Amino acid sequence: MKRHKENQSSRFFLFCFLLLLLPKISLSQEFVIGVEDVPYYPLFEFKSNRNTHTKELLNKFAASKGYTFTYLPLPIKRFDTWLLEDKIDFKYPDNARWYGDASLREKFTFSQSTIKLVAGTTVLKSSLKKDATAFKSLGTLLGFHPTTWIDKIEQGEVELHEDRSTKILIKQLLEKHIDGIDLEPSVIRNYLTELGKSTEIAVIDKRYRYDVYDYHFSTIKYPEIIKEFDEFLSENKPLLEEMNKKYNIIDYRPYLQ
Repeated sequence: MKRHKENQSSRFFLFCFLLLLLPKISLSQEFVIGVEDVPYYPLFEFKSNRNTHTKELLNKFAASKGYTFTYLPLPIKRFDTWLLEDKIDFKYPDNARWYGDASLREKFTFSQSTIKLVAGTTVLKSSLKKDATAFKSLGTLLGFHPTTWIDKIEQGEVELHEDRSTKILIKQLLEKHIDGIDLEPSVIRNYLTELGKSTEIAVIDKRYRYDVYDYHFSTIKYPEIIKEFDEFLSENKPLLEEMNKKYNIIDYRPYLQ
């Protein structure tokens, strides 16, 4: 009889102990993703309810593992310090080449490439008739770094115009207030459509330097989840191709150098 009571007591304390653990176990499956606080559809746009390439990809991965992702829009100007200063678990998009400081870069674990994109200078098609040296002004989002133009900007040969709005920059290009814009061409195409303009009106000018680059998922705290994410990418290549078509992502292959 005494042993029976002891067994009941032991089971009761074990049950209470497990109850105390459950919130911790639950919380361990919830993660905060730092994302860029800017509308950049179809790649990302976290202050609206519509789906994007980023949100769909990360949410599908989270669902496959039983994780819950919360997205925290953060200022682009503080991009380098997100994972160091803000209470976030992961960062997206990211790329090791965006960090000049190798010691900082080495703190992060980066995933495989999630998508290949084109970095180039988009101009009005009519501007292709002009001499390349006539290019004097470039627009980009506040906090973005137009790496292909840094030297000319620093030398004063090209004036940089920054804005927080993707749509405003595209309007400035259409109104010829600037000569070109340094934004992802799939994003430009989307906003041209929203403005009721033909997507053929603006093109990447191949006379200026252009490049193909990648988006990656990154972390300091959870390299084991980056490994899981890499496995998810490897196992879902048809899904990635389908998403590129769904979100009308420009084909990077003609821009490989």
